[in-house]
Amino acid sequence: METSTIISTAIKLHYITDLNSYVLDEEGSLLQRQELVQLPLFMHETRDAAFKTLSTMRENQVYILHNEWDLQFFGYALRGNGVKWCILLGPFYEKAPDFFKISREHHLSRTESEELRNVANKISILTGEKIKSFTSVLQQFRSLMEKTAPVVIDYSHKQERNVSQTTKEEINQIELVELRYKIEKDFVRAVETGNKKQALQLINSNNLLFSFAERFPNQPIRRVKNNLIVLNTLLRTAARKGQVASILVHRISEDYALKIEQVDQLGMLYQIEDQMIGDYCDLVQSHSLKQYSIIIQKVIEHITSYYDQQINIENLAEQNEINVSHLSRKFKQETGYTITGFHQMLRINQAKFLLETENLSIEDISWMVGYDDPSYFTRVFKKETGMTPTQFRK
Repeated sequence: METSTIISTAIKLHYITDLNSYVLDEEGSLLQRQELVQLPLFMHETRDAAFKTLSTMRENQVYILHNEWDLQFFGYALRGNGVKWCILLGPFYEKAPDFFKISREHHLSRTESEELRNVANKISILTGEKIKSFTSVLQQFRSLMEKTAPVVIDYSHKQERNVSQTTKEEINQIELVELRYKIEKDFVRAVETGNKKQALQLINSNNLLFSFAERFPNQPIRRVKNNLIVLNTLLRTAARKGQVASILVHRISEDYALKIEQVDQLGMLYQIEDQMIGDYCDLVQSHSLKQYSIIIQKVIEHITSYYDQQINIENLAEQNEINVSHLSRKFKQETGYTITGFHQMLRINQAKFLLETENLSIEDISWMVGYDDPSYFTRVFKKETGMTPTQFRK
């Protein structure tokens, strides 16, 4: 039994189930991985524990492994040529997880809790019927290992190449590529400066220059999704060039990556394209740090990244080799906020966003934005907005 055969079959299972697949030897050493979802570092230990469990499993029997994060994995072991091989598929959920409960139990920071939520939204929730189906597929692992017949392509009727015609086509193709790159360069510059109107004029859902119809001609939805993934990367790079805090760029990028994969209608995908361009430009307009000095940029980036934690002004001053009073004065002069006021503004803005978009309790939102006391959070929120969180949500 060849190692390559085991691995190629595990990859087949990955494509059949849309779950991560892993191949290990009986010592628990990882030989191959095929991942759609990458677990955050603080969850690797529990995944590795599932790896170790595999080596103790009986052969030719499917197991469902559970862990303390509410994640589940399919496990299967088989023997060939005197060697034991272990296959792991997952993670998946059987029901939607309680993020607040899990975050509390594992003492996650707010940043880790948000990372958990982003990753968990990409993990499949399998119905009982799907679990049974995937179990049946995994039990057929040996059958899946059977070799498929090689495909023979007959080139005997291939037309002779017209050199002059091909040369013309190649020249046209070069000109087209150069035009695309010029437009792309101007587009990145427009997003970098927050110029929404120009960005949408250069690249939008009606621009056939970027439709790439030759790719996946029989799979238009997959083609548009691939284009959107590339566009999301381009926009993320442009926003960082516009000096938007990395955590804000990461959040919008993750949000759109999830939306792109969830939508399966061409009309809605085209709407996402134009909306995504507009939202990145708005982000640059409202959060670019270009107008601030280097020191204040660093301080804002730090506060934005750790808005849910307590801010120590003395540590910020020490990290930037500046006097505390000078830093406080300079920050107020450039931003119009005190450091504490800016920190509180970020927390309240995030709370507003969660109240508008998530069906979470006030206590959960209070904890997620950094307030351990929901009553104190409510008082601060009302002072800043003129209404309680409940009134704001209504």
